[in-house]
Amino acid sequence: MKTTLVLCVFCLAICGTQAKSQRTYTIPTRFATAKVFIGLAEDDRVTYTTGLMDGFYAAEMFRADGSVVERLAVCTKPMDSKQITAIITKYIQDHPESWHLPASVEAYNALNGACPGLMGGTKK
Repeated sequence: MKTTLVLCVFCLAICGTQAKSQRTYTIPTRFATAKVFIGLAEDDRVTYTTGLMDGFYAAEMFRADGSVVERLAVCTKPMDSKQITAIITKYIQDHPESWHLPASVEAYNALNGACPGLMGGTKK
């Protein structure tokens, strides 16, 4: 019993130490570029946007700043996926110099422009 208790305390200490250690993340450079996004059929762009927004909303689970997720939710609450897709599509079409960038990055920039103060006021 005493050995089990010591082992449990040891395991908890290790878990606590690991949770506090700095993590390194490898993020894929892209799943789709902005150019690929605007080349998609409208229904496919809406589908991509729907998944992307789910990812943005779930970002808090991965330690993203909850206040940004909350501001995004407030800004986009009255919008449907088609409207958000239109905002992203227009932004990408208006910025051909960035077509080589990931579509997710350009979507971030589009929403940052459409939702004042969303990302702390910084834009691309």
